Amino acid sequence: MGRPKKTKINLDKNSLQEFMQEIYNDCVNVMNSARKELNERKNRAEIEDVNDESLIGKVNNDTLKIIEATIDRKLALAKLQTQIISTDNKDTDNTSQTDNSFTDQDKHLLRELFNEKKNDTNTDYDLD
Repeated sequence: MGRPKKTKINLDKNSLQEFMQEIYNDCVNVMNSARKELNERKNRAEIEDVNDESLIGKVNNDTLKIIEATIDRKLALAKLQTQIISTDNKDTDNTSQTDNSFTDQDKHLLRELFNEKKNDTNTDYDLD
């Protein structure tokens, strides 16, 4: 059994970075298992007619869509982390901004990620 998932999320940088790392780790696990299934399917496939090839192709296509979705999530996380880092750099230059400021677009993206995670794991996240 893995470590317990974080369900209490504060919209501050430390809490979000922990949650983003958790999402990233889940994406890596999903990608690895999908790639493993794809490779195993290729190795053990015994195609006897066109219908078999068509069925295997559909399943492989679904697996590739899963991999693509995880890559999209990882890119969204990288974008969000870049924005957090650039905000940190601006904060050191301008002391008038708060240390934990996020734009509305950032918060919207975070809420979407939380909802995706909630739907995938049936875990209700408490957002502050």
